[in-house]
Amino acid sequence: MTLYRRAAGALAFATLLAVLPAPVQAQRGDSFTWKLGVQGGSMVFQTRTQDSELIPSGGAHFLIMARRTGLMVGVDEGFGSDERSGLVLFNDLRRYQAVIIAHPVSLPLEPYFGVGGGVLQVVSPRIDPVVTDPFEREVLMEAAQDGSAAAFATFLAGLQGRWGRVTVFGQYQLQSAPGDDALLDGVMHSLHGGIRIALGSSREGIREGGY
Repeated sequence: MTLYRRAAGALAFATLLAVLPAPVQAQRGDSFTWKLGVQGGSMVFQTRTQDSELIPSGGAHFLIMARRTGLMVGVDEGFGSDERSGLVLFNDLRRYQAVIIAHPVSLPLEPYFGVGGGVLQVVSPRIDPVVTDPFEREVLMEAAQDGSAAAFATFLAGLQGRWGRVTVFGQYQLQSAPGDDALLDGVMHSLHGGIRIALGSSREGIREGGY
């Protein structure tokens, strides 16, 4: 529950940035747009019995821009192979997250920062074949399923360049450690690069003659 409170607290604090009055936030060229992004890179994680491992990862997200802030909602998949946490084996990691992004300056090449939270999931955990007792396997599987997902708080920092409707970016992300009963252990790092395409306006204009 502590991690859920951290994630919720970080996201609530960041949301304040998104609702600042208009005089405080100058408008950007891509204000009030929504964008589709794809990214690729790597994740670095630990388990209860495995030191830091680097695996390739990729994902997609939507970024809904306000004036100088935006809400990014997305999913990433880390592609591992026979990773181990005790007697539990797994391959992939899946991360669902929502992050408030702040753009402090508007430049051809500009930094951005974000805080938020989400859920990190160990995909399809399985029990090591060395365990042959059916009762023990059942107990281990129940524990593995209970510890396969954990909430997290996260911080990210990135650099991006915008050319018309296209944005190219690179970003580093740090997320908090899961609880003691999780399969994963310690903080997780990730590094991604990708592209975002502006698909349209995130708010409707004022129409004349409507009801």
